Amino acid sequence: MFWRDTLVKRYEPFGAAGSDGQPFTASVRKLIAPDGEFADLDMSRVAITRTRRLLRADGIDNIVLSVTLAGGGAGWFRNPDQTTRLGGSFVRVRHQGSPYVLEWTAASTRTLHVELPASAFDASTRDRILAAAGEPLPPHGLAPMLMAQMRALADAAPDLDALARAAGLRSVLDLARTLLELEFGSKSADSEICEDGMLIAAQALICRQFASPELAPDAIAHRLGCSRAHLYRVFARHGLTVAGYLREVRLQQSRTRLAAAAPRDTVGDVAYRCGFQDPVHFTRLFRERFGVSPGAFRSDSDHAKARLN
Repeated sequence: MFWRDTLVKRYEPFGAAGSDGQPFTASVRKLIAPDGEFADLDMSRVAITRTRRLLRADGIDNIVLSVTLAGGGAGWFRNPDQTTRLGGSFVRVRHQGSPYVLEWTAASTRTLHVELPASAFDASTRDRILAAAGEPLPPHGLAPMLMAQMRALADAAPDLDALARAAGLRSVLDLARTLLELEFGSKSADSEICEDGMLIAAQALICRQFASPELAPDAIAHRLGCSRAHLYRVFARHGLTVAGYLREVRLQQSRTRLAAAAPRDTVGDVAYRCGFQDPVHFTRLFRERFGVSPGAFRSDSDHAKARLN
């Protein structure tokens, strides 16, 4: 089914579909929106190509950002005489409207893909993206954040309802477009077109690094490559503040961890692990947010666990 309905429509196979006498196997999960799609693909050894004949026939003109989670192989993109190793922990860009060859040689390879229409970018940005086809994106800025978001969506998607899957797809597509605009376009991080992706990237960064006491607006803006003033504007446009969002993430994490804390863990220990340096300040914020002190909340949680046991 996958071979007939997906691979053969977009690629031409060359050589055997499987290898060493083993049949070709694959599974794919896709999330599709009008302005892009996300795919989680797991397949055995296979060699496929986007030929000029196929390009003329299907007219697909998408930009693809890919991450290889396991396995790998080799291929070429702009130059048939220049082989590129496939795999590694980074985001790679390619163009569905240009010829290329992919030969996945591992027994099993898992890849994640985000596709955006090339028409979503202005001509100069699109030309620079096409010139970089096959290249890994620099492992800093938004690229590792996009990779983390893609992995999170792939892992969570099977258990999400339709609305949550749509929201997850929207966040990944916005972040992918922002990454390409910043990496290849004339837009700066302060431009309005990048704001949605910048908010998603900032929120993802906060959710991953909330425990760091050094995480503050200046540090977040520096990691994202924008000014602190622009970061404030991005959050304000959505009715949020940077400090308020960071505080909320830390408080929610502290409540979750207090409920599951071991007997040897003090309230101060939990507060510190969630990025709070001052236990007195943490206690005040916790009581204001949840209407109970962290000590009382933990005691209630301990009693509830004892009743269940």
